[in-house]
Amino acid sequence: MDAADGKRRRVLVITERFWPEPNFITADVAERLAREADVTVVAPHPSYPRGRFYEGTRWWRPVRTVERGCTVWRVPFFPNQSLSSIRRAASYLSFALVAALTAPIVARDPDVVWVYHGPFTAGLAALWFRVVRRARLVITAADLWPESFTGAGVAPPGMLMRALHAYSRWINSFAHHIICSTEGTAHRYAADGMPADRLTVVPVWIPGVQDMTPDDAAAASTSHDVVYTGNLGPAQQLDTLLRAAVLLSRDVPSVQVHLYGSGVSEQELRNLAQELGATNVHFHGRVTADEAFHRASAAAVQVVSLRRSPAFRATVPSKLSQCFAAATPFVYGLEGEAAEVARKSGGGVPFDPDDPRSLAEAIRSILRLPHAE
Repeated sequence: MDAADGKRRRVLVITERFWPEPNFITADVAERLAREADVTVVAPHPSYPRGRFYEGTRWWRPVRTVERGCTVWRVPFFPNQSLSSIRRAASYLSFALVAALTAPIVARDPDVVWVYHGPFTAGLAALWFRVVRRARLVITAADLWPESFTGAGVAPPGMLMRALHAYSRWINSFAHHIICSTEGTAHRYAADGMPADRLTVVPVWIPGVQDMTPDDAAAASTSHDVVYTGNLGPAQQLDTLLRAAVLLSRDVPSVQVHLYGSGVSEQELRNLAQELGATNVHFHGRVTADEAFHRASAAAVQVVSLRRSPAFRATVPSKLSQCFAAATPFVYGLEGEAAEVARKSGGGVPFDPDDPRSLAEAIRSILRLPHAE
């Protein structure tokens, strides 16, 4: 990535999710870019997914580190992962504001600014470089915003959403290029007026996949473990899984449901499991990506779901890629593009994310299959 004058290019990365938070994509790309360019990352102190700063974090001041060949600036912000639209907006805008003030100081006239839109307010911090410094601006749309607000139950349709759609079109208009994680996202941006030559679809990928060991394969052949790994939030509608677990306990008592991960709905789900008497449901909290992958690869059935919402019909959750990589059967409560990808894989059985009976029957249908199938 040498410039025309032979000097190394300078790349600025602005992202609200960065290692050690469970977003490996920004860290992987930044590390790869650092082999050929001078990379500066501006990100908040880690707090995702629980909305609380990690233990030992000096959250009250900017901290500079060198990680994987990149200069990383961690900045203060207001963390929040609740369902309050006001607090979530304050959280997103606090990072955008602090990053907008910090980035021009710590980044030396970058040639390229890469903004990872999760959420889409992060792009505000890049406007100085795009408008004043004339840097090239590349945006990765990991999720479809602002539709994700509606899908997660944070903001209902109405005047606010119309204003956010207008903001989305405005901020995207500054981008020289937008990388979309799904075809549906690209179609929506094209409908907004973005030229096709400024849109590229790059599906979400997952960390390096290790091969299943013989022990994992043997465990998967005899296990009746149903495994969910990932965020425990309202968008995943995991209450359906808990209610299905109760139904399964009556006729397939060997089924054990394991949830690996954390999120804003974790305590609510724990309370529901206790209320339902779901003694076959086990919460393991946040684990490493390697452990989550190992558990999924030894499962009889994996689970991936999203609540029914028009907002999610154009998205493909990264959890689906993890299901494929783990190489064990899965059940999916998905719609739109994600459901079509799951169907074409041939490795899953669909269910209605609103119907515990549908999910329980999908799990039974997999457990009835011969191992080879």
